[in-house]
Amino acid sequence: MSNEFIEVGEKGALICDEGPNAYALSSTLESMGFKCHTSPTADEAIERISYTTYDLIAVNEELGGATLRTNPVLIHLSQAPMGQRRYSYTVLIGTSVRTLDAMQAFANSVHLVVNSTDIGNVGPVLKRGLADFDRLYATYRNVLREAGELSFERRRG
Repeated sequence: MSNEFIEVGEKGALICDEGPNAYALSSTLESMGFKCHTSPTADEAIERISYTTYDLIAVNEELGGATLRTNPVLIHLSQAPMGQRRYSYTVLIGTSVRTLDAMQAFANSVHLVVNSTDIGNVGPVLKRGLADFDRLYATYRNVLREAGELSFERRRG
C-alpha cells in the first residue's frame, strides 16, 4: 500500500487487486500520468475510498475471495452518493466479463469491464473511456463549480 498523498491537480487511481493484474494495470496507469495506490483487501480499499476521491478505481471481481455479486468494494461503490460517483471512473476486472461489454458494465454499476486476459493491452481502452467520461461530465462539473457546490474534486488523501 502506497502512503503517498495525491496532491491537488494530480490524477489518482486506486487498484483493488492482489494479483498480477495489479502490477500490469499500475504500470499502464502510471504511464498515463496517474499516481497509483494499491489495496489488496476490500476493507483497505473502502477505507481509502472514504478519504480520497480517486479519478479511477479498478476492482478485481474476486478481491479477497469475493464473487461478482458479493464483492464489498463494488457494493460500496454502487451505494455511494451520485455526486461522488461522477468523479471516479470505475473499472471492473475479471474472468467472467467481456472487455468493453457495455451491458455488463451497466449491470454492475461500473463504467468499463475488462477481462483479465486483456489487462496487458488495456491502455488505449482506458484512454478512450476516460476521455468519454470527462466529456460526459464536463458540463455537470462546470455548473457545480460555478454554483460553489464542487466538493469531491478537492478531497485528496
